[in-house]
Amino acid sequence: MLTVLKPVFALGGLGMLTAMVHKAGAGELKATLLTALPLLPWVVLLEMGRQTCDATATRLSYGARAGQVPLGVLVRAQLIGTAVSSMAPAGRTAAEATKATLLTPYTGGASATAAAATSQAASLGAGGLISFPCAVASYLMTGWSAFTVGMLVHGFVLLLASLGMRAGLRAKRLGAWMQRRCAKWGAHAEVFQASVCAGGLCPWRPMLAFLVSRVLQVMQYAVLAHAVGIDATVVQALFTQGLYLVALAMGSLVPGQVGVTDGMFSLAAGAMGTSAAKAMSIALLAHAVQAVFVLVGALTPLVWRARKVTVAQVVPPPVPVPVCH
Repeated sequence: MLTVLKPVFALGGLGMLTAMVHKAGAGELKATLLTALPLLPWVVLLEMGRQTCDATATRLSYGARAGQVPLGVLVRAQLIGTAVSSMAPAGRTAAEATKATLLTPYTGGASATAAAATSQAASLGAGGLISFPCAVASYLMTGWSAFTVGMLVHGFVLLLASLGMRAGLRAKRLGAWMQRRCAKWGAHAEVFQASVCAGGLCPWRPMLAFLVSRVLQVMQYAVLAHAVGIDATVVQALFTQGLYLVALAMGSLVPGQVGVTDGMFSLAAGAMGTSAAKAMSIALLAHAVQAVFVLVGALTPLVWRARKVTVAQVVPPPVPVPVCH
């Protein structure tokens, strides 16, 4: 169903973007974007740091089996996963599934799936944690506005989703149900739950890696704000980050959130003390950087071929089976 609706959401996003460009003024947008271009390499450099943090979070999610994943294979999976994350509906989930598929030959399907689930929960938790300072920044700028409330709700929802997801995956009833349904899947469930139980209810290590990634993203928005001529304070950068996170949640089914983030930034132009054209330029420049990494990720499978490896060739080290509490 999502595959069928994807073009509809994409066209809807492009339609929104076109209407907002017309409303903000194409001339002012063009002048602002051209002025900002010299600072884009710094944003790209920060994005490379974010990709490193995200890859580190993925590696940490494998726990005791992290050593089985070669560094080059992990980097390749991260680049491909980034492209999937940007363009697929429910991008983060799709990206983690893609990385799990690419890393399965090295760790086995159950361990890779467990790591993907852990990474997803850690990403949600990090997004929730960074939302609270963003909400404080929004309160300082706008008071108890819809932006502030939205960021607070976003933070609590993501934290609860992260903990709820981990608790559900660690539940003993899941493995027992899979054992009853199918003996083969039951064996995989035992390995799966051993993996998700190893890191505790809250996967702090991968979550901290994702949190550093979000901090780098705040820095990206500070650079972009400065590039378009907006006062780049810490409060302003956190507020902008919060806008992006809320827009990301609202437009999760729109590829690249094109039109959604731009609309959110345009609505917040008054709170940011700038014009709609300058506020939109931040989102448009972020899309441009995103497009660079989408292109790199899309080309990666064509120019960087993976060595053929089967699960049978990988001998996993013995991993103790933790008990979920």
